[in-house]
Amino acid sequence: MRTISQREMRNDSGQVLREVELGQTFVVTRRGTPVARIVPLTEASLAYRPARRPPRFSTADLVPIDTTTEELLDELRAER
Repeated sequence: MRTISQREMRNDSGQVLREVELGQTFVVTRRGTPVARIVPLTEASLAYRPARRPPRFSTADLVPIDTTTEELLDELRAER
């Protein structure tokens, strides 16, 4: 585990993330005090988490329109 300052993380974020991808772990400090840990993601942390509730809408509820978006915007702009 490597310790880096907040400034180093900000200035070298690309390099830090490349090293994290390779498995390196970082502790980020602010004024010498540890404030965060940057760790590589594991397969378990990338797992899909389903929604708690089913959606409350259906595409069947959508109303089709014959007007284009451009026409709607032109009409709205004319109302100003």
